[in-house]
Amino acid sequence: MIEFLLGKVVEVGEEWVVLAVGGVGFRLNVPSRTATGLSPGMETKLHTHLLLSEDEFSLYGFATPEEREMFVTLLSVPQVGPRLAFKLVAALPPAELVSAIRRGDLSALDSVKGIGRRTAQRVLLELSERVQKWAPPEAPLPTEKEKIVLQALTSKALGFRAEEARKALEVVRRECPEASVEEMLRRALSILATG
Repeated sequence: MIEFLLGKVVEVGEEWVVLAVGGVGFRLNVPSRTATGLSPGMETKLHTHLLLSEDEFSLYGFATPEEREMFVTLLSVPQVGPRLAFKLVAALPPAELVSAIRRGDLSALDSVKGIGRRTAQRVLLELSERVQKWAPPEAPLPTEKEKIVLQALTSKALGFRAEEARKALEVVRRECPEASVEEMLRRALSILATG
């Protein structure tokens, strides 16, 4: 209904903000990490979700479309209402929540105030398949051989940045997964030299 609001911040609270848009002040519930990044007078864009019910008319604002999508998806989980969904989104950024769900990490979810063990289990059960759209699959942990190659590539002698060394190693992992340390290092160096 209301995709986003773009306006000037009028007032900021711990988990809310008043945004002036076209002469109208909208009060939005926002995660505290979003609220701390805002100050009166600054212009901002918040991705919104409007909840209408018999006893509630609430507007939620999020810094990213991913946070909003996560909130809406959490609302589809039985026994997770807007308050619990908001608490989860406010406590765990999308990447952390996706990671916790993929790992089946109950403790990360039930450590959020108001989220009990049974609710955390329900969230894991309901969302384990759906989290794929929030973030790409996590890269597998490096093997011992790959750790040695990464260490060599990022050493002072070779001096490659960790990010570029990891990217080269991903290519090597796909092309020759059974290679020896020496072969992996030689192949990674040739990739880095041409890249």
